Amino acid sequence: MPFDVFVSHSSKDKLVADAVCARLEASGIRCWIAPRDIVAGTSYGESIIDAIHSAKVMVLVLSANANSSGHIPKEVERAVSNGVAVVPFRIEDVPPGKSLDYFIGSVHWLDALTPPLEKHLDELAETVLKLIPQMGDGRGSPAPFQTVMGKAATPLPPAFQPPAPSAAPGAAASASSSKMIWIGVAAAILVLAVVLGIIFLRPKPAVPSGSATSTVTPSPNPQLITPNAGPTPGPGPSAAVDPIVGCYHWFNNGSVLIHSNGIIQGGPFTGRWRLVNSAQRKYTFTWPAAIDTVTLTADQRSFSGGNQYGYPIAATRVAGSIGIQGTWNVNNIPLLVPDNNTFTYANFSGTWQVVDISRGIYILTWPDPVDSVTLSADDQTISGANQYGVATSGTRVEPCNVN
Repeated sequence: MPFDVFVSHSSKDKLVADAVCARLEASGIRCWIAPRDIVAGTSYGESIIDAIHSAKVMVLVLSANANSSGHIPKEVERAVSNGVAVVPFRIEDVPPGKSLDYFIGSVHWLDALTPPLEKHLDELAETVLKLIPQMGDGRGSPAPFQTVMGKAATPLPPAFQPPAPSAAPGAAASASSSKMIWIGVAAAILVLAVVLGIIFLRPKPAVPSGSATSTVTPSPNPQLITPNAGPTPGPGPSAAVDPIVGCYHWFNNGSVLIHSNGIIQGGPFTGRWRLVNSAQRKYTFTWPAAIDTVTLTADQRSFSGGNQYGYPIAATRVAGSIGIQGTWNVNNIPLLVPDNNTFTYANFSGTWQVVDISRGIYILTWPDPVDSVTLSADDQTISGANQYGVATSGTRVEPCNVN
């Protein structure tokens, strides 16, 4: 897949590099970053050289770690030799080392030394967009997160961890100067698994005790459990009863009922099902949005909570100072929370709102989980997974009183 920006960074600065990548991709700027974009079985060195030669811009995460790296000066030299614009993004109050100074000593730096990191990431995105004029010419509006953060499987949002019995699926800066940016979190991106205990919802018979909807981690006011308005239900009014209709013992020991009118019930949760391909016996199950309620600590350095499905979430601040706004480390993946009531985590995006600012309580709402499943030829079993990579399955049980 084509890309615009090569992100050069020390592996010790991976958390910041991932945040850079996430912010740029949220603006529709396609990035190449190692090790995520190195294809398994290919030469590491050759992949990096090919990527640099194909890039339009190189963003260099400049720090003491970059100065001491033996590879970064070589990457910058390759970029300069091939006419690739280099944008140093300085995250520590250090001058470039001699090997880097030769190439970027006369280049304008973007300093990200003072919190919050988000404003510096915004400036970086604006700068890169100016260096890639074709971004708005012929591509249409930038699409956030065109690539997945993470080389392996897409991580699960913190609140999207597989549920235990008794619950159902439900399931992202300005050039300035000054001091060193505070990064106090372990590196790596989830993911998206991910996403930090973010809600990965799955059908269950009942909500576990202690899964208070007022102290959950991701999402605003809990939504009513009503069928999602979305795809048209499976069979039409005059169609024969679809073979998927029936009662199932779910993988988490819960019960799932699939009705002929396109409604699916898992414990207290209600969703909708849809026939996607009758020949291949493929269906989708769409469940209610995952909602997390979280509470910030008094020092504003971390937050924790859980969702209505009983799954916990916890995060440590990387950038920002007060409130939920800032950059957080969730399962070693950056959760970016700007002040526009939206957030991004890997390739997921959602919304947030204040519940009680005096007590530091917020709600994060994540996307509806959608299971893509297949019904076996004998109509007895269902198996598949959702967009978060969580496997789901069920076995038909009789007798069953559904229609």
